[in-house]
Amino acid sequence: MVIEPLRRVRRTTYDIPLTFGIRDALVRLADLPPSLEVPYLTICLDWTPAGTDPGRDAAPLVKRSQWRVIRNDTGRQRRPARTVMENELNRMIEEAGARGEVVEALRAAADRIARYIDAELDPAAQGVYIVANAALGVFEPIALGVPLETSVTAGPLPVLTPLAKQIDDHPAYMVLLADQQEATIALIRRARRGRTVWLEGTDYPKRTQRGGESQARYQRRVDERINAFARHIADETLRALQREEVDTLIVAGDEVITSALNREFHHTVQEAIVDTIRLSVNASEQEILDATLPIAERVEREQELATVERIANAVAAGGRGVSGTTQVLRALQMGQASGIAMVDDFREEGWADFTLDLYGTGPVPDTHPTGGDVANLVPVALENEMIRLAVQTSARIEIVKTAVDGAPVGVPDGGEVPRTEAAQRLDALGGVGATLRYTAKPAS
Repeated sequence: MVIEPLRRVRRTTYDIPLTFGIRDALVRLADLPPSLEVPYLTICLDWTPAGTDPGRDAAPLVKRSQWRVIRNDTGRQRRPARTVMENELNRMIEEAGARGEVVEALRAAADRIARYIDAELDPAAQGVYIVANAALGVFEPIALGVPLETSVTAGPLPVLTPLAKQIDDHPAYMVLLADQQEATIALIRRARRGRTVWLEGTDYPKRTQRGGESQARYQRRVDERINAFARHIADETLRALQREEVDTLIVAGDEVITSALNREFHHTVQEAIVDTIRLSVNASEQEILDATLPIAERVEREQELATVERIANAVAAGGRGVSGTTQVLRALQMGQASGIAMVDDFREEGWADFTLDLYGTGPVPDTHPTGGDVANLVPVALENEMIRLAVQTSARIEIVKTAVDGAPVGVPDGGEVPRTEAAQRLDALGGVGATLRYTAKPAS
C-alpha cells in the first residue's frame, strides 16, 4: 500500500526590513568614495523606549481645519537616543557656521533623518543605523531588530564597524520544529523570524472501533507514515538551508520524530545541526527565540575561538597568518588577507591618504611617507578602515566578543572585567589577526 504522508505545504515570508539586505548595504557603504570636504554622517541609535513607562512628547498643534483628521494624535513615544542625536546634529550644524556647503549638507541630512524616523522607520525596530551625505546624495537607513549603542559620527567615510558587528554577532540560523503530524522550518535572522515553511501530515492510519487492523499492523502503518513524513521534512530542510545559504540548524521535536529525521537527513544537514531540544511545534515566535538564541550565541562564541586558534597556529608556524595592527593592515592593503579577527573593543589611531589608497598606524606624520602631498594625510580610526578594506577584498570578518556572558557591567572593585577565552587569545596577538590567501616571499 502506498502511503501519502503529506497533506499540504505552506511557505510564508515574514521578512521585513529588519531581516534582510544588511550584507549588501555593508558592501555598498564600503565602496563609497571618501569625502573630505563634506563628511559622511553615521548615526547609530538604541531605539528602545525610555524605561517601562517612557511617556510621549507633546502632540503638535493642530489647525482647526485638520481637527477631524488628526485630532487623536498623542505625540511620539519618547526615546532617549533621539534627543542625543538631535543635540549632536545641532552642535555640528552650529560649528559648521552660518552658510556654506557643509552646513547646508548637514541641515539637509538632519531633515532627511527626521523624516525617515517619523514616517518610514519600521515600528518593530529596536536599533537604527543611518549613513547620510546630502552633498553626494547618499542616504542609507537600516532598521534592526536589536539595539545599537547610540552615537553620531562625522568623517570622510562611513563608520562600518557597528554594522559589521551586527552581522557577525547575529548570524542567520534555521530552526526545525516537528512532531509526527506537523513541522515548521523557520529562518531566524537578527533575532527575527524570516521565511518559514510549514508542513502538515495526514492522520493515516485511522483507528476504527470495529473491524480495524490488528495492533501490530496498525503500528507498522503508523511507523511507515512517520518515516515517509520525515523524508518530506528532511528534503524541505535541505532545500531551505541551501536557499538561505545557512549552515546552522537547531532541531526541536520528540524522540520519535527526531529519530526518524536523523535517518533521513542528508549528510550536509546533519553537519549543520548544532543542538536538538524539546520545544512544541506550536511554540510562539518569542518562545522559539528564547529557546534558540542562547544556542546560536554559544555556537558563535565557539566559532570565534576556532577562528582565533587558526590564526594563532598559522602565526606560530610562520605560515599563512599575521597578527598585530601593522601586519594585518599591510595584508589587507595587498588583498592578501582571506579573513580577519578583531576584538570588539579594538581601538587604534592611524592615518590615510585616500588619493593613494595608503594607510599607516599612529598619528599623522609631518612628512608624507611616500613623498606625496602631506595635505592629503588625514587621521582615521584603524578599526573602521580595516573593516572597510576587508569588505572590499571579500575577506571574512570575525569580531570577537570580549565580555563573558553574565559578567557584571563595569570594572569590579580591585579587578578587571572578565574576557572570553577567544578575546584573551587574540589580545596576546595584538587584538587583531588575519589568515592569508598566500604568503609573499621577501625581496632578495
